[in-house]
Amino acid sequence: MIPESAGSSPSRTWRARFKPAALTFLLWTIVGLFQAVPDMLDGFRWNETIGKFIDAWAWALLTPAILLIDRRLTSLFQSVVRIALAHLALSIPISLLHTYLTGLILYPIPTIWWSPLRSTEFAIYFYLGGWGTYCAIVGVLQTFKYYNRLMSSQVELAKVEKRLVESHLNALRLQLEPHFLFNTLNAISSELAENPVLAREMIEDLGALLRQSLDCQGSKEITLAQELALLDHYLAIQKLRFGDRIDIQVEVEPATLADLVPSMFLQPLVENAVRHGLERRMSGGKVVVSAAHVAGHLLIKVIDDGVGLPPHWAIETSAGLGIGVTRERLQALYTEPDSHDFTISRCSGAGTEVTIRIPLQRTGDDAHGSAS
Repeated sequence: MIPESAGSSPSRTWRARFKPAALTFLLWTIVGLFQAVPDMLDGFRWNETIGKFIDAWAWALLTPAILLIDRRLTSLFQSVVRIALAHLALSIPISLLHTYLTGLILYPIPTIWWSPLRSTEFAIYFYLGGWGTYCAIVGVLQTFKYYNRLMSSQVELAKVEKRLVESHLNALRLQLEPHFLFNTLNAISSELAENPVLAREMIEDLGALLRQSLDCQGSKEITLAQELALLDHYLAIQKLRFGDRIDIQVEVEPATLADLVPSMFLQPLVENAVRHGLERRMSGGKVVVSAAHVAGHLLIKVIDDGVGLPPHWAIETSAGLGIGVTRERLQALYTEPDSHDFTISRCSGAGTEVTIRIPLQRTGDDAHGSAS
């Protein structure tokens, strides 16, 4: 029974109650049709056909009671064995009830001489057939019930796994932010005594960067446009520090701006390029950040012409926090086999090239418009 709420109309309540009854009647009518078809192969006889349908419709009348009994047994017993034993005990009276109900409906039709109320022999036949049908009904009920439980448990497990991944990603990002903040504040402090105006401008850019990063704190992925906006504030700080010594260029295809990328993942890569590649050179150098669509993926590169990688360097053994955290974030976000790549290699002349390949994930037209 569906409780009638205060705001529901009578017609809506009636429809809500009628649909399950109509569906039950339809399903048992289909069962009756399957039972009648073999007899029709020898020729159509209306009394045999209607007898099969009435037998099925009698089960339709008993279905609400069977569902109610099963629900009650499920609430009383947690063991499958106990539920099966209870249904086995109940199968005897319910099969007898079905036999009597079918015979009562068939009795007014005199041509149906095999009615269980007319013949004891056929009463036993109807009872045994009804007992088998009841067992089949219970089997189907338990199958659907445990299938629903399995699906529900898998959905809950997927939610838990998602929360664990999100917690892991947040923890990884929290490792990056203090590291970046310490490096930036250290750079500002080095300029504070000699050039307080420059230091103040750097603090303003740092404040703008932190404000924008807080806006994206709850998102494990943001648009590339938002990521580049965060990167702009960091680049402004570096340009104030180094002036003309470094040249940082951003070359991205417009179509990539709405693609989703891990939040604040470009900053540590550019920071590594500046600190470990260009800062050690008196003449400075250039960093190029590029993004393009390649073979159904988003390809992002951070290339510098600095001092390059040390001899025998390998990404697997790198102790750098930015590289290690970036690898873990990509592995946590893109779990499908061969869905992403993260490589760091030496350039042919001098410098280092960082390449990241991730699946294309777009935010839609609304997000694209806001990002632009």
